Amino acid sequence: MKNKILVSAAVAVLLLCGCKNKTAEDADNKGTATDTVQQATSDVTKAAEETGDLMADMNNMMDKVHALEKKGIADYDLAAELREHHKGAIAMSQTQLDSGMDAQLKEMAQKIKDAQQKEVDQIDKMLDGYDDKAKDYDPMNTDSGLGKAMMDNMQAMMKMPEMDGGSVDKSFATMMIKHHQDGIKMGKTIQRYAKDTKYKQMAQKMISDQQKEIEELQNWLAQHK
Repeated sequence: MKNKILVSAAVAVLLLCGCKNKTAEDADNKGTATDTVQQATSDVTKAAEETGDLMADMNNMMDKVHALEKKGIADYDLAAELREHHKGAIAMSQTQLDSGMDAQLKEMAQKIKDAQQKEVDQIDKMLDGYDDKAKDYDPMNTDSGLGKAMMDNMQAMMKMPEMDGGSVDKSFATMMIKHHQDGIKMGKTIQRYAKDTKYKQMAQKMISDQQKEIEELQNWLAQHK
């Protein structure tokens, strides 16, 4: 499992560090890219040792987000990415329900799982009918606009949270805070770049709900140092 996590993280960071054209600038940045891969590998190794299946859930989510084939349609690509992000929270919540010990966190995990599954179902319906839509942005342009915003979100997602070791409960609380923080970034990107108001309305509700959950999880951690 650890080898799989290390390879996936390294591949993900290499994808993030890749440029559209192989120029002399690529060679100049080779050292920086290598350092980034090494740092990400170190972070993931440490997180894997401390979080077990929760880290596997997070890593699987990031693999699936990276594997998404963008259509160049803002609403579709934003929703498809959010869908996979939600599925990561669902998997992490199930791990807490299966392996965690704290009753309060189990209750929160069930609430998060139910809420995000409901939104996944909504997104599934919303994604129908996009095959004949015209492209409205260039997903390969990561220098500006939506392409850059989505790349920035991905880079933020790759940064592992600070872990203090210990129980599955503490790991769940810490990683779900990070997951929700990334989700809020994605929600703000949807609010800025989505065309359809229903996506923006979903994003606004998600931002509000997840900010409250972050505060609850932070309070739990403060009480269980």
